[in-house]
Amino acid sequence: MKKRSICLLPKITSVGGPATFQKRFIDQAAKMGIPVHFDPNRDDIGAFLVIGAPRRYLLRLVLARLQNIPVVQRLNGMNWLHRARKSGLRYSLNAELANFSIAFVRRFIASGIIYQSPFCENRWNEVYGKLKKSSEVIYNGVNLEEFKPSGVRMDDSLIRIMTVEGNLEHGAELGLETAMRLVLTLHEKKGRPILLQVAGNVDPAAQQWILEKAQGFPDDVRIAFLGVVSKQKLAALEAEATFFYSAEIQTACPNAVLEALSCGLPVIGFDTGALKDVVGEAGVIVPYGADFQKLEAPDVAPLVAAAEQVIGENDRFRMAARDRAERVFPIEKITAAYVNFCLSDSK
Repeated sequence: MKKRSICLLPKITSVGGPATFQKRFIDQAAKMGIPVHFDPNRDDIGAFLVIGAPRRYLLRLVLARLQNIPVVQRLNGMNWLHRARKSGLRYSLNAELANFSIAFVRRFIASGIIYQSPFCENRWNEVYGKLKKSSEVIYNGVNLEEFKPSGVRMDDSLIRIMTVEGNLEHGAELGLETAMRLVLTLHEKKGRPILLQVAGNVDPAAQQWILEKAQGFPDDVRIAFLGVVSKQKLAALEAEATFFYSAEIQTACPNAVLEALSCGLPVIGFDTGALKDVVGEAGVIVPYGADFQKLEAPDVAPLVAAAEQVIGENDRFRMAARDRAERVFPIEKITAAYVNFCLSDSK
């Protein structure tokens, strides 16, 4: 009997992209009749799919290669924020160790590699060298039934801005500082009430600093930190928002952006990482206007112009956002591509 199960390693329980990916992949693969699990000792394993470099399982992965079982490594971006802004010795050492470990698995253990975007593939090839082994670019996917437009007409008198990130810390908070500049400038130009809603983990110190700054904002400009919210609540919030602001710099393929698109929510942000490639015609992605690799403050004027454009043509952008999600990122299509790559005999 042909081995058909896929072993995912390691099991991730944190908030954010990898954990979301694992849950969606397990659920959708089950519908295809492919068992996906976290048990490396099962005897029906047809392939290992590893995220990053699960150091505790390295010997098991080496044994799998000796047994001619494919080991497929899923790669997103690499750690870099600690190089641009002081993040503490412990964090910096852990970040560099993670990069080294992932690069080691990529070069010496993995039989095949799945990159989350062309940007991701190019970045790893530039820093750690191009490899002569099987590889493919497969985007992340989104459940189009879980995240979908509400069909309810929005209240045009209020500009609702959504931003969602698994974690904003160790320098990533810069995106929220930019959001404050965006909100204030947009309010001056449009003269309408604005609500910025931030979902996800945000560094408490950064959150407190932003809320203190917001006390000096006009009364009709508000910032709400929502914390980690359920998928159902997030989908409802995004379906009612005016547009999505992507705060992350050099992102590989952000699940939050895919979920926004699936809700019919236009996306604005800066052209770093894979964002422009992911968003396509479903939003407006603008030049950063400074050195983002040094975490310099961006030029906010083009971002404000992008916001004005998606506000002025909101219905068109909303249709484009849902259409792009349906064409490019349906979870069924993405899962099938992963399964086919992992269980093919070419690696």
